[in-house]
Amino acid sequence: YSQRKNDIMKYICWDIDGTLLLTNYAGVAAMKATINELYGLDNFEFTYGMAGRTDTFIARKAIEGIQGHCSPEEVSHMLEAYGQKLPASLVEKHGRLLPHVQETLEWIRKDPGTTSLLLTGNCEVAAHAKLRYFGIEKEFDYAHSAFGEISEFRDDLSQALWEKVRKADPAVTPEQLIVIGDTPHDITCAQAIGVRSLIVLKGSSYTLERLEAYHPWKIIPELPEDPRDLS
Repeated sequence: YSQRKNDIMKYICWDIDGTLLLTNYAGVAAMKATINELYGLDNFEFTYGMAGRTDTFIARKAIEGIQGHCSPEEVSHMLEAYGQKLPASLVEKHGRLLPHVQETLEWIRKDPGTTSLLLTGNCEVAAHAKLRYFGIEKEFDYAHSAFGEISEFRDDLSQALWEKVRKADPAVTPEQLIVIGDTPHDITCAQAIGVRSLIVLKGSSYTLERLEAYHPWKIIPELPEDPRDLS
């Protein structure tokens, strides 16, 4: 899918956490520190799975759990504070890029017919912080990416990305996009816009069987050592 054919652009839409990198729970630690700062709660525990969720969803659920109600302004305030705490948390937690990510992104960047986008539940400031820390921030087209501020729901994010790409490339078809992720949310948000999903197991917290139940296009153990094998 990543080869140029008849000058048709290919768009690779990447999830971040569990797909490109593992932060060793730096995001969770930064969010807990933010909750402590804003609401005075030490050792707040999240009572729901966070993998594949948007930062907007995570913040709203936390605030509602603390005080029983939540406004959009409170969500924005929390995410702003979280974005300020995340860089130090990334340094402290010593995460890592997943196998062959660096080589794959560099290979895509050098292909004039392929573009790497982000389709992530991270709010934009958090996405930049993570990618900057791991040295891959320059590999993506941010103007046509979709981030967690857009909506709580991943399907809305994929729809927003699809609309951005269609505006820039009116002749684009769903066959030119592929979503690469690690959770059922990546599969369903790809299905919402009629594009394929490639699931990478290496950093996923889900079992193969659970992921297969959502009918992705393909599941692979990890990104291949030679990026050309993605074709």
